[in-house]
Formats: sequence, structure tokens, C-alpha cells
Amino acid sequence: MSKVKLRLYGLLLLVITSWVAGMLIWTSVPSYPPLLEVAVQCDRAAPAWPTSAPLKVMSFNVQYMAGKGYFFYYDVENGPDRRPSVAAVASTLDRVAELIRDESPDLVLLQEINDADDSRTHHVEQLTELQQRLGAAAYPCSAAAWYWKAGLVPHPKIMGAVSMKLVTLSRYSLSAARRHQLPLMDNDFVTRHFYFQRAVLETRLDSDSDTQVAILNTHFDAWGAGSNLMAAQTATTLELLQALDAGNVAWVLGGDFNMLPPDGGRQWQRLARQYDAQTALASLYREYGAVPALEDLTGPDAARWYTHFPNNPQISAPDRTIDYIFYSPQWRLLAGRVRQHDTLDVSDHLPVIAELQLH
Repeated sequence: MSKVKLRLYGLLLLVITSWVAGMLIWTSVPSYPPLLEVAVQCDRAAPAWPTSAPLKVMSFNVQYMAGKGYFFYYDVENGPDRRPSVAAVASTLDRVAELIRDESPDLVLLQEINDADDSRTHHVEQLTELQQRLGAAAYPCSAAAWYWKAGLVPHPKIMGAVSMKLVTLSRYSLSAARRHQLPLMDNDFVTRHFYFQRAVLETRLDSDSDTQVAILNTHFDAWGAGSNLMAAQTATTLELLQALDAGNVAWVLGGDFNMLPPDGGRQWQRLARQYDAQTALASLYREYGAVPALEDLTGPDAARWYTHFPNNPQISAPDRTIDYIFYSPQWRLLAGRVRQHDTLDVSDHLPVIAELQLH
């Protein structure tokens, strides 16, 4: 066989191999319908929630257990660090478990949990590791929904697999769970395929009465300012809440909404370029109760209600509110707060906590 033919066969083999590899990478990204039933995992028998008792909810974006020791490329343009170390992930898991044990909420709504398929956090199964630290009896029931998953993301700062979830942990029995797809960011065809597919994770909490209770966990898009995306994701969520209202379902919604509150522009004046001047969250605040409440965010101690502390080393303290817990009219708020005093070294977000009682 001539050298020319060998070179042609070699080139053909390279083209075929590259095409197959590309197809495998492309098809590693799942496609989600608007509504998807997801599994509830209960590792042991769990009681129904007694409706005469308060319900304590914690919402916490744990920044995929990366910790506060890193300055990531997305914190500002061309930030230096790509991923945390194995030791940083383990240490952050320890700290998150300590906080949950100390706070002892009935429900924990976690955003940015990675699993064993995520290369950025060394293929650590974070939910399993967290549950082991919390103890087998602490939160026997859980549900999860992916919102960023791909065998390889062709971004120069990633170049590896990603697998990120919303996770809800429950002290009480969960009967069902479903994933609600949120509107997607308007990117080019390739970026859109490999980008986040934001969602709402809905779980149904079993109670000792006929009361139906839905727990909703979400993480809206970042970097959506200047487009219709934040309004569209809020509108989709509001439609879901109104459907629950129509069915007389008591609900609690928590998460990272990546939007400033409707506080008369107080926070926006400092952070204008990153957020819309007219926040889409105003519609949720008009209809429902919230932690933080507007009176907290417009009062003299508004800084106590900041929930985000960027990893950018030029920022020395929490400086904005983008994480919230909303609740339906069936609930009365007993207490709400942002846990700041011992959480600044754990994540770029701070836990939001609400204690609620049915009327």
C-alpha cells in the first residue's frame, strides 16, 4: 500500500473518530420536557409531618462545595481559578453538615450540588458524602433534579464533565417529586445546548391530615440582566404557584433567584450593571410572603439580610440579596433570618431560614 493511501486512510480514520467523539459529547446532554416526574429516595421509614407543628425550612446555595478560598473565572472576567481541590471540597462538606446539624431544619433546599459525574469537583458524590456526615437518621428522604449535565463542556475553563443538581432533603416523608423546566437563556445553538437548563424541583410533603403541601426548590439564571429571561423564569414560576393556589396546596418556595429585591433600588444603585433596574421579583413580593420581607430590606439593618458574598477578593463582606424563601397565604411566619455570623467561609451564598406555621 502506498504512503499516499496510508495517509488518506489515516485522515479518514481521524475524521470518523472525531465525528464519533463529537456525537458522544453532544448526546451526553439530556433534553428535558416541560414536566418530568423524578424519583423520591427514602432510605428508611419517615413520619408524616404533623401539621400542628411548625415547619422549619433552610435554603442554601452551597457553590458545589468549592469553599471561599477560590477566585473563579466567572467571579470577574478572567478570574484565575478553575476548580477547588479535593481537600477544599471535603472541608466544605464538613462545614455545610455542621451548619445543617446546628440549625436542624425540617427541610433543606440545596442548590449547586455536584455528583460523581462532575469533573470540577473530582467526581465526588456530594449528596452521599453530605448524608453520611449528617447521619443516616437525619434526613431519610430526598429528591433531586439536574439542571446542568454534560459529558464534556467545551469551555476553556471547564473542559470536562459537569453534573449539577437541585436537592431537597426532608426529615419527613415525601410522596412525589417532579421537575419543572424554566425558560432557557437565548444563546447561540452550541452554547445553548451545553448551557444550564434551569428548573424548579417540586416535592410533595406527606402530612398527618388532608393538607397538601408542596416544597419548591430553584436556581434561576445568572447573567440574565438586560434580556427578558428573568421575567420569563419568574412568570413560569408564578404560573406554577398560582396553580398550587387554585388547588388549595400550601407551598414553600426557596432558592437562589439571582435577582435583587424590589427595595426601591437601594441595592441596585450599587450593583446596576449586573441586574435589571426593575426586578421581576416584584410580582412574587406583591402576591406572597417572603424572607427577607420588604420591611427588612428597606430598614436600617438591611445588611443583615444580604445573602451573597462573592469570591472576588475585592469584596470583603456580603453585599446583596439574591436568595429568598416565599410562602403561600396558608402559612404564618414565626421567624425568618439569614444566617451570617458563622457562614461567611462556607459558600458565596448564605443560608436563608424560615419557620412557618399553618393558619
